[in-house]
Amino acid sequence: MFIPREPVLESQFCHYGTQTANTQGIGGVIAYAGSVVYLDSAASNEEALIYRYNNHASVAGLTASEKLPYGFLLQKVKTGYHDVHPTGFYMPGDLGSSDVIAQPTYDGSGNINGSKAAPAGVGHLGIYDTVHYTAEASADLLPGDVLYVASKRDADATGGKLTNSTTDSATDATDVQGVRLALAGTPPTVARVLKGASAVKAAANIANTTLYPIRVKLLV
Repeated sequence: MFIPREPVLESQFCHYGTQTANTQGIGGVIAYAGSVVYLDSAASNEEALIYRYNNHASVAGLTASEKLPYGFLLQKVKTGYHDVHPTGFYMPGDLGSSDVIAQPTYDGSGNINGSKAAPAGVGHLGIYDTVHYTAEASADLLPGDVLYVASKRDADATGGKLTNSTTDSATDATDVQGVRLALAGTPPTVARVLKGASAVKAAANIANTTLYPIRVKLLV
């Protein structure tokens, strides 16, 4: 969930980049709305390709400028349904939704090996309600807290979350829940809390048992 309360700037000129981690065509999520994204400076066609932040290793080879957060993903990005329906099929529930459906890519043998780049919106500087956040154990998220990009050890779709932790990730093996991603130099702040959540509510949101949105002011 990523709901605008006071949108200031929305970029519609980006594509969520190609990926090979998810080859299943069952509508699986590649990236959630509200994920912090960065621009891929290595894009071969020089177009504005974005990716969500993932884990410590995923940014370890990037230069300082490439690690800078660009904005927040406004739409959920997911795979098509090509494992269970013809390529290009849309489910009835997709009609009228803002979800981005990335169509499959193929290898030389005709096997599906990932998904194509797909147009996606990016939000900047506005006020949004989001459940795409995390925190260290027993930590509150309080009004005025500055928020960073969280590190995510797993390679699933939940990367690019917000956190108020000031503990930097070290390696994927030692990362714990809620630590911030160790970007070049001092990790940049990407948002600020307007309406927070208690440690109990944050824990329930992180566990996905009951969702408690926080209201944040985007700073990128």
